[in-house]
Amino acid sequence: MRSMVSKRVVYEREVKALNDNDVASAVSYAKSRAVVGKIVEWRDRKTIGLTIRITPGKAVWYVRRRELTLRLGILSSGLHTGFSTPGELDLEKARYIANQIHLAAGRKRNLREFADALVKLETTSGYADRMGHVERADELADETSLLAYRKRIGDTGSTWTWKTLTAKFLEYQLPKLKKKYRPQYEHYLQLPEFRGIDGKLVSEIKLRDLEQLRDAIHLNHAPSAVHRALTQSKKMMSWAWKYHATAAGLEEVQAEWWARWSFEYKTTARTHAPTVEEIARTIVIAENIRNLASGEHETYPGTTGALWGVALTAQRTGGFLQLRPDRLFDPPKSERQLKGWKVANWTEEEMKGGRDGGRPHSLPLPPEALKILQDYYAESGGKSDWMFSGRDPKRHITQAALNLLMYRLQGRVYDHTVKQKPSRKGKPGPKPRPKKDRPDLFQLYGIEPWTLHDVRRTMTTFLDDKRLGGAATAILGHKTDHDRVDERERMASVTEQHYNRSQRIGLKAEGMALWVKALLAAYAKEQRKFRDLRSSKLAA
Repeated sequence: MRSMVSKRVVYEREVKALNDNDVASAVSYAKSRAVVGKIVEWRDRKTIGLTIRITPGKAVWYVRRRELTLRLGILSSGLHTGFSTPGELDLEKARYIANQIHLAAGRKRNLREFADALVKLETTSGYADRMGHVERADELADETSLLAYRKRIGDTGSTWTWKTLTAKFLEYQLPKLKKKYRPQYEHYLQLPEFRGIDGKLVSEIKLRDLEQLRDAIHLNHAPSAVHRALTQSKKMMSWAWKYHATAAGLEEVQAEWWARWSFEYKTTARTHAPTVEEIARTIVIAENIRNLASGEHETYPGTTGALWGVALTAQRTGGFLQLRPDRLFDPPKSERQLKGWKVANWTEEEMKGGRDGGRPHSLPLPPEALKILQDYYAESGGKSDWMFSGRDPKRHITQAALNLLMYRLQGRVYDHTVKQKPSRKGKPGPKPRPKKDRPDLFQLYGIEPWTLHDVRRTMTTFLDDKRLGGAATAILGHKTDHDRVDERERMASVTEQHYNRSQRIGLKAEGMALWVKALLAAYAKEQRKFRDLRSSKLAA
């Protein structure tokens, strides 16, 4: 049997003023044995970017630009005929299209859509019909035009597809949400699994389609994601049925049958609150054991600093991580006892809000807490606009990064490099690599599992026992009757918001002083215990 020897492909490039004979030669060359093992390109000197690419059995027109390469179509083999076989381009049409692409780039058009549309128009019409081709292609490639918008969202022009419905609903719903929640809301309606029904008319979708979709999502995502995707999708269907029944093709539907589309999911109310000692112990092990798995980076200083910050303040992580060094203000003059304190401030847009939206929030920080946060800020580089930054100083760390630290401390991290499910019996192929060894440090050091949000419950209980429940409510930013703020106060500038009486700085400071003192005392005790334990292990 003759052995197969792979040969290296040879590239040949040439620049010349192309003519009709060159086009015919390129077609013949592609069919000959002389091109085997080669890739040949002839670039037209007379037209910007126009190139003939010749490979065995095929000669194709391309337009090569710095930012992208566009395939126009195969070469027409006819000479001076004035027309081409559908799908083929002669030299005259190729040059015309290449020049129009160059002009369309100056008009900031989507060049792929423009080229596809113009090639289609040019190869399905005679010269007499050329008038209007560019305008038509221009319209299709203009992302601001209604026609391009309809094409982009899959609008059939009659009734909506699922993709169209999703785009229309997001256009309606997203402006109603806070900016920071919009990407997440959009994400759950555009999971990859939805592509299976994107092109299907809403009027043709059946319950079995949705149940298959649900099962597909469940295979690749957490139960909470399945629940979220279904809840939002059902809301979307109900919106279309109530307000756009004709456009969506649902005018004949008498009841919301998609309400039967369900997923068994039960949320459990959290009742666990870590002790002050457990919070302090968690910080100690996070500080002292920063490399949590071999082959992974150490915990960033900004992440450890953020863990400290959440423990010291009991704030929601989403808003807290947006703290900036320039948003630490001096206390109001009326609070003379707060010498050395700073008041951290967040705008109403940064704070979580329910139906009434967020409200500006200010929190006094004692010097001991400030020193810890500023030390970690300095360790992170001390130049970021954010108090808690990671590898990129231009960005603050995310909630996901902080949650990931908690998961890593408990050995619960998902490893995307390792297949998580066991192989099916008899399935061929290589076996998965072993998972990375991540010890459960919570279990090792006697800490019951807890989440960052649980600190809020611990602080509330602690201050309630000190008969300072009102201070806890104010510190945590919970709404009370005293939180009613008139429009003038809500519109106050950032630098003035923490002076408003509604912020109750004095009351918050009283609660913060007690909480920070207790946490730091527990931290000092846990730090000594950790050092003693480590020393005894080394001695052994």
